Amino acid sequence: MPSHSPRSPLRYCLPLLISLGFPIFTAIGLALGVLLPWQLGSASLYPLQRVVQLATLGLVLPIGGLVLLRAFEPARLLRLPARLRWTLSVAAVLMAAALVLAPHAGVALLELGYLMLLSVAGSLLAASSNNLPRLAWAALGGLLTLFLLLYSVFAADHLHLVWPFANRHDFGPGFANVRFFADVAVGVMPLALLYAVARRRPSAVAAFLCVIPLTFWWWLLWVSESRAALLGLIAGAAVALFLFGRAARWPLTMLAISGALGLVGWWFLNPIGGGGSGAEQAFVRDITSSSGRLDLWRDALRYSLGHFPLGIGPMGFAGDGNLRSAHAHNFFLNTAAEWGLPLALLLLALLLYGCWVIVRRARAMPEGDKPIYACLVIAFVGVVVNAQFAGSHIIPLSSLVLVLSIGLVFGYRPSNEAPPPIPVGPVPLRATLIWAALMLLYAYLLYAGLELYWLAEDSTATCFQEQGRAYYYPRFWAQGRLECMQMVDPDHWLFWSWRDWRQG
Repeated sequence: MPSHSPRSPLRYCLPLLISLGFPIFTAIGLALGVLLPWQLGSASLYPLQRVVQLATLGLVLPIGGLVLLRAFEPARLLRLPARLRWTLSVAAVLMAAALVLAPHAGVALLELGYLMLLSVAGSLLAASSNNLPRLAWAALGGLLTLFLLLYSVFAADHLHLVWPFANRHDFGPGFANVRFFADVAVGVMPLALLYAVARRRPSAVAAFLCVIPLTFWWWLLWVSESRAALLGLIAGAAVALFLFGRAARWPLTMLAISGALGLVGWWFLNPIGGGGSGAEQAFVRDITSSSGRLDLWRDALRYSLGHFPLGIGPMGFAGDGNLRSAHAHNFFLNTAAEWGLPLALLLLALLLYGCWVIVRRARAMPEGDKPIYACLVIAFVGVVVNAQFAGSHIIPLSSLVLVLSIGLVFGYRPSNEAPPPIPVGPVPLRATLIWAALMLLYAYLLYAGLELYWLAEDSTATCFQEQGRAYYYPRFWAQGRLECMQMVDPDHWLFWSWRDWRQG
């Protein structure tokens, strides 16, 4: 082992600086992914935002892997609770079996690679946030508050131009679909509250600065009727109130005030229902429809039971013969349909275990840490609830919000816990091999994703002829479904399967 002399402080400072920068860098990537494509005026928001998302992951994973991947060494993994190790092992076996038996091996590997890289990115964010001081938490909240404010200014200008003929989809400018805006809002809004509460004493001035853009974002959610995001935020606030009580008064008060002001704006400033003498129209409009989700959920249950135990194959919803949404708009049902019901139940068990860990930590931490952790819990509950009604784990940028929210809530270190040691010295060989495998997986993700993009572009006209609508997302790039892509290029290597190889 090499010696770590005091004469080489860079060996100690560089890992610390890198780990401190991961959550902040992810937040910057998220903000740029929204603002830059929108302000560039490009009509291809979905592909551009996907590029920013993959680029952000591409910087977090290789740099973070070199510094923090020792946390994924087999020796450290063996220290996990026995039940958790067993659950992860069984999940790995089920995913490998589903991959081998998938109808389209290339597409299945693309799906597996993306989900694995998201999981590793979330774990790296959790490992790095163990070392965040209060100042860094406040800086993270300040960056997100600035993002909320800039977006509010640009969105207000856009809505002023389209107000006479606006519809609900105009209330998420900068996104290809208003649902994508809601998927981002449900996690970013609670995390922005860190700007006011991540101090020795919460700041009333900072709270006021947070409430201004939060009010506008609440108004956008109310007017666009983003029910899943609204439910997620309200559920997160309720959980925080239950866990922390008076200790969460600052974040809950800011959310309550901004939410109420946004609701008042929905009543008086609403071009698509409500306001003035026509205010009662807001209550008679049909906003109770499922947007087709009930049909998708029934299909997902049917697939999970009819193709037990491994489902219809990864990304199977994008090629099941029904030209409709390419995913089930529910994380667990989508997993049950495509990867099998047993794996979905194991993921549910992991989620419940994570909730138990959060409750245990929330009750044990000092009072001074609870306002910060309340913001993280609200964001975590919000994104998890929203994921049961949206495809936020596969939509551009919202998956960054997922990994950021989940990584931070499990990585937060209360002040009564000793800081973990900063990894220094050479990375062990096993960790290096894991890092190299992840980089190969990321390279495949880029190459196969680009191939899927061109197939989607080439098959847009075919999808339009078949269904009369070209707006279908396969998972990773815009415009198209796997059936339409196979019509254009049935022999493409992405559609190769192990079954064909065995028969050949």
